[in-house]
Amino acid sequence: MARGPAQRYLRRMHILLGLLTLLAGIGVWVWRLRMARQGLDAAADIARTVANAPRRLAFRYKAGQGGLDLIDDPREAAAIMMMQVALARGGRLTGRQSDVIEAEIREHFDYTPGEAEDLAAHAAWVSQTCPPARDTMTRLSRMIVNSPRLGPKEVVDLDAMLVAVSEAEELPSRAQLLLLQVYRDTAGLKT
Repeated sequence: MARGPAQRYLRRMHILLGLLTLLAGIGVWVWRLRMARQGLDAAADIARTVANAPRRLAFRYKAGQGGLDLIDDPREAAAIMMMQVALARGGRLTGRQSDVIEAEIREHFDYTPGEAEDLAAHAAWVSQTCPPARDTMTRLSRMIVNSPRLGPKEVVDLDAMLVAVSEAEELPSRAQLLLLQVYRDTAGLKT
């Protein structure tokens, strides 16, 4: 049986049509797998969002109360108090004040220079959203004085730390002295 050009052409067309069908089928399955993967990624994102919802809601609740309710470490409270005293002198932190705060943190908290810098930066960030300085000092002073982890020595040490920060730029300003007095009154320290 002789094959003519038409039969060879039809045979080639069947092969070409078969290849195109195979490629289309592979393309459809790849598309379906991609859609399924995107669906799984979306489901995982939803699951993470739902799992983190209680923590996020608690944070928003506390942050809405001024952020001070998030403070539970006396060292963090002390750093914020030092920052408040520093900022009471003109509203801006000077390089000398920053150095004194970090030195006090390193000396009294046994922090590394990097940890002291991080805590000071955190205190500066929290201080931006705090209530007025007097209110902040009152709340944090109560926390320090009532902390079961701190004794009289630590309370007196914090007073010395606050004084060192207030004297970083020579004599303390009137606003700084008022904040020092808030702490001393709360702690029962005599001047």
